[in-house]
Amino acid sequence: MKTIRSAIAVAIATAAFVAVASPVYAAPPALPAGDQLTSVSCDGGPATLFTVDSATGSSTAVGASGSELNCAYQGAWDPITGTLYGLIWDNNPILVKYDLATGALTEIGSIVDSLDVSVGAYALAIGLDGTAYINDYDTLYTLDLTTGVATLVGTVAGVTDSAYGFSVDPSTGKLYMLQQSGDLLEINPDPAGPTATLVGTWPLTEEQFDSYGLAIDSAGTAWVTVYPGSDDIYTALYSTPLATFGVDPQLSGNMVDAATADDFNSWWVTLARPVAPVPAPAPQPQLAATGIDAGSIAGVGVLLGVLGFVLVARRRRTV
Repeated sequence: MKTIRSAIAVAIATAAFVAVASPVYAAPPALPAGDQLTSVSCDGGPATLFTVDSATGSSTAVGASGSELNCAYQGAWDPITGTLYGLIWDNNPILVKYDLATGALTEIGSIVDSLDVSVGAYALAIGLDGTAYINDYDTLYTLDLTTGVATLVGTVAGVTDSAYGFSVDPSTGKLYMLQQSGDLLEINPDPAGPTATLVGTWPLTEEQFDSYGLAIDSAGTAWVTVYPGSDDIYTALYSTPLATFGVDPQLSGNMVDAATADDFNSWWVTLARPVAPVPAPAPQPQLAATGIDAGSIAGVGVLLGVLGFVLVARRRRTV
């Protein structure tokens, strides 16, 4: 009996310790309708495009690109053309685009400056106006999405660490960069002198020593990928409201291949909008001075026409 009681006491104490030692995460929010999280493998084989379940982190392969290029860095969605672009590192970074339906990859060109000198590119972000940006540590460039040619904007004051997370808030157009240290920076890409302003810091644990990818959905939720401190899994997916970045983060789960439960060694997610928003119905035209809409006038016109027909018919009968 004493043995059983001792075992129960140990079990209770262990459970209490785990409850105290392990953080409790709230359930992640649902993605807004039309938003989709995507990622690409970085395991040395053909780059494979995945869609990522925001609730669990489980990732479904769309298809392999057929390219043996080495490792995919963070991509970005172009809202103007409806295209998912990305960066693939071979010996030097290469600009590519993905087919969301098949996973096929098309190489656009090596990322070089106007003198054809290779330019480093840690991450890619595309603004609401279609302007593309890449960063090489603390150096910001714009990028021609048709050629891969980069144009220097300048050194970003305030960047202090490598940053692999880069994203645009689709509701405001503001540009954000996530450093490995967990610091989220709002980037002002002013050609006269780009700057970075600290927004918040991700609460990394001792095991989670790096934050990597950043995606911002159309509801203002920041989706963050973090090294989870595991020998088998490279990336875990979290979320947090952008307005209170890093406060009470929500854990979705580890990003693994849903078919095999294996890590596919990607460290980032990006947002795509493969479903175009339904356009609002066009407003009814109005007369300038009266404020009466044309639909009402049309209805009155029909009634007057019917009345006229009836009067003419009666007149003929009388005659």
